[in-house]
Amino acid sequence: MGPGGSGLRIDDLLDRAVRAINRGDRATATALAGQVLLVDHGNPDAEDLLAASTNHGEIRRLTLMFVDLVDSTVLSTRVEPETYRALVGRYRDEVVRLVNHYEGHISSTKGDGLLVMFGHPKAHEDDARRAVTAGLDITRAVSRLGERTQRRFGLALNVRVGVHRGVIYLDPAEDDVYGFAANLVQRIQSLAEPGSVAVSDAVAALVCNAFELAACAPARVKGVEEPVSYHRVLAERSQALSSRAVPLVGREQERAWLEQAWQETRQGRSTRPGVAFHGEPGIGKTRLAHAAAELAEDTGGAVVELSGSPLHADTGLYPVRRLLEHRCGITRFTDGAERLRLLEAELQARALDPGSTMPLLAPILGVGPEHGYHPAAAEGRTLYESIGAAAHRYVSACLGGRAGLVIAEDVHWFDPSTIELLNSILSSADGELMVVLTGRDGPWLEIDWPITYFELRAFSDKESDALIDTLNPTVSDTQRAAVRHRCDGIPFYIEHVVAGLNGSGRDEQVPEALYEPLLARLHTRRDVVPVVEAAAVIGRSGDLALLRSVSTSEAEIDPVVDQLVQARVFEPTRDERWQFRHELLRELALELAPPSLQRELHARVAHALVHGAGGAEPDWRVVARHYDAAERFDDAVAAYRKACVDARRRGAAMEAYGYLTNALDRLARCEPGPRRDGTEIAIRLERGFLIGAAHGSMSGEGPADFEQCLQMTASGGYDDELYATLTALLSYYVPRADLRRAHALLDSMGGRITRDRPWSHAAIQSSLGSVTWLEGDFMTARGHLQQALDSLTAVQPRDPDTAWWGNTDPISGALTYLAMTDVLDGELDRARAKLAESVRHCESLGFPLNAFNRAHTYFTQVWVAMEAGQLGDAAVLAVEMRRFTEESGLDLWRMVAAAQHNTVKGLAALGAGADPETLTVRAQKIARFVDGSRMMQLNVYLTYHDGVIGRLLCAAGRHDQARERLDMSLHHAKDTGMRFNDAELIRVRAHTLTDLQARRDTLAAALDLAHSQAAPLFEMRCLLDTFDIDGDAVRPKLADAVCRFAGDARWPEVARAEQILA
Repeated sequence: MGPGGSGLRIDDLLDRAVRAINRGDRATATALAGQVLLVDHGNPDAEDLLAASTNHGEIRRLTLMFVDLVDSTVLSTRVEPETYRALVGRYRDEVVRLVNHYEGHISSTKGDGLLVMFGHPKAHEDDARRAVTAGLDITRAVSRLGERTQRRFGLALNVRVGVHRGVIYLDPAEDDVYGFAANLVQRIQSLAEPGSVAVSDAVAALVCNAFELAACAPARVKGVEEPVSYHRVLAERSQALSSRAVPLVGREQERAWLEQAWQETRQGRSTRPGVAFHGEPGIGKTRLAHAAAELAEDTGGAVVELSGSPLHADTGLYPVRRLLEHRCGITRFTDGAERLRLLEAELQARALDPGSTMPLLAPILGVGPEHGYHPAAAEGRTLYESIGAAAHRYVSACLGGRAGLVIAEDVHWFDPSTIELLNSILSSADGELMVVLTGRDGPWLEIDWPITYFELRAFSDKESDALIDTLNPTVSDTQRAAVRHRCDGIPFYIEHVVAGLNGSGRDEQVPEALYEPLLARLHTRRDVVPVVEAAAVIGRSGDLALLRSVSTSEAEIDPVVDQLVQARVFEPTRDERWQFRHELLRELALELAPPSLQRELHARVAHALVHGAGGAEPDWRVVARHYDAAERFDDAVAAYRKACVDARRRGAAMEAYGYLTNALDRLARCEPGPRRDGTEIAIRLERGFLIGAAHGSMSGEGPADFEQCLQMTASGGYDDELYATLTALLSYYVPRADLRRAHALLDSMGGRITRDRPWSHAAIQSSLGSVTWLEGDFMTARGHLQQALDSLTAVQPRDPDTAWWGNTDPISGALTYLAMTDVLDGELDRARAKLAESVRHCESLGFPLNAFNRAHTYFTQVWVAMEAGQLGDAAVLAVEMRRFTEESGLDLWRMVAAAQHNTVKGLAALGAGADPETLTVRAQKIARFVDGSRMMQLNVYLTYHDGVIGRLLCAAGRHDQARERLDMSLHHAKDTGMRFNDAELIRVRAHTLTDLQARRDTLAAALDLAHSQAAPLFEMRCLLDTFDIDGDAVRPKLADAVCRFAGDARWPEVARAEQILA
């Protein structure tokens, strides 16, 4: 093997070893690293892999105490060494005795100083208090010892004690701590007066209810830049708490509303279908929802729950997915075909038609058509709304025709699609449905729903006392007052303070005052830590199989989970699942894992989701998040791209765009090189394509993406990527009507066709035909377009989704432009046949290409009807186009549809002989859309609308304004090269001239141009206008034009010409 081959093999082995270590397979990683060292002795990466520790510590907010003798050096000079050793030994014995008494742990000894930990190895709900109490006892005990040494040796013996609480790295294997907090506690100790205890601000905040403190002036200490604030402990007071689970106490108004509303619902006469309980976390929203469920279940009512998830707040209809999976019995291990079978069975059980409903609900479950169903015959907005309607029908079916309750839990984490579903449920609620919503304060409260809102307030002191007494009637008045002071009337806080454990409403971090109670509940024994760390990385809940595959624990998982259920860290669940009882418990568990372990666990989760579920399709958005957190950015990029595919399948273009943006952000952190550049080009092309299809090629990052791709491919070595970039750039140039650049681009692309891209030759011919048509060379355009269609039917791309990044599909584009060419020849039936074929072809395309090209086909159908004078048909098609573009969510085409709609109305007013004021208003409405498009550089086809505006202004007698508009349009056509409508613009301009000869000359110029462009329809119009000036002298030319025009009397121009020639 040559050196180059050896290097590639070493890199491959190292990559495989890193992947193995990331998924927790240390044995494989070690074996692979050994193979590297056999080939490359001393390889540092391989040696690092072999030397990597298998043990992970914990990140803790730990209470530390440092105890040190005062003036120990002076003492050592005043007595014999043996005596000194005996004195120090007695001092240490006292410290050890008291530390053990308060269940602390001496971590290390530094000279005469001792570093003590409270919270490890045994955690308590009041470790900070224990540390300060132990410190006070130590000062007293050493003081008594000092009295004896004073009498015997004439020497004083005293100590200083410092207590601090901060974030440290705890290494249980070495029984040591690392971090600034371990240093700062020594500095706090140095600030204490002899025989006293000093505490930091962090500790003071936790123990101020248990001890009287005196704030001291901030002091400078060694190694710390800013002065350190600290407090002297003056005195102690006792405080003890006892607790158990919280019942429903108080909330009389809310409970009365629920009872009355449910009674009305049972009787089928409810007039208030919903209620929302909102407020800060821990305020009791969920408990009220459970009370409503108890009311319903106790009286035979049906209950359906839709639950939001913080990990899926931007995943469409995720609460519905959770409901479906629960009702169908679908797990993470269920493959696509089985998911489909279970879904079908569930739909049949709910008396829903699987044939029509399954194609709409299957995408919610992440099941694609390849697993055995025909996709819904809709796209874009229509598909989106159809899926939402199907979800609504399913929720209703779950109620089984009985009086029912829908609980929408944590609405603040609902995605927009689920919010719309909730709106639909509430809007259509009959008298037998009640909906209960819960959520934190947020934008969802601004929605105008027909519901009653209850903002839950903190308990009053009386209500707090009632709750405390219910939980534990034995608490004293002092204890009760302390709970009220710490919990501020939040039921969730009261529950855990009384129980010795708590959670908090802050999302960022578990509050300091509640950290120790939560940790004490969670950290019941050492082997639970790896399990809860893995669970916390997975999320709020999950299945046991995933937890088993992810956890680094050497112990059996199931007994540990049972222990966590007993400790009320996990909720008891069914179906081999687990769930944290509170989100704050999960946050605390996640905080325990050091960053390196978190990365490893995230990698394990992602690997398990992708490879451990058989044939089931994972939630790629979740997979990407885990790879992202694992800093496996290559894998995160790939997962975000797959999430984009899923989003496009659901018609969610902007969601897909967001995933591609995430992919680009993570790609920037990948290893530079050709591979990364190729991936970046592909992502930018797809992102530019998506935003261009939805909002126009000028929108967002589209132009910048294409420009970046062009720069990256210009350096060489990226032939495929360069070709793809050039195809995408067409979607930038053509809407701008920058036809010269578009034409040059197409000419350059022809030379880049290889045997690997035979389909591209036909695609280029299609684009060349459309550009040439817009340039006004209709005969040449027909040749290109027909050649494209002949070739496209025989040659197909290997990957249709990535073969052509232009927004205009080559087949649909060729058919529409050929249809417009047929119209100019008078072939109305042939034109409509091609447009019908384009409609059928669009149905075979994926989103958003299908919607974009169907909209373009609609545009052409309207144009054909207007050119043929069939304004009734044009009006119907324009309305359909507007509705379609609204439903598909394509902003660009919504504006185009509005322009077409107003153009049809303007021509209808012209044909009806409307008064000048009406015609002027119609012209102005079209002009607003046209001028707005020009400002956005969306110029294609605009000269056609300019021609209609000119006709309306002429008919209104505003000849100067008409000529100004037409001159501007002709100038615009010259600048862009878009000359397809020049003959019409010149012809209409002739009507603005009062001098007959000038009008005659202008019409002659229009006629010559129409003839040179091979546009018989435009020629006939010019000759008819000339007949109005010159009469019979035009008959021979008019007769010749009629002979060359393929149209019949359905054309107004033909009918008038035949009347003249008769």
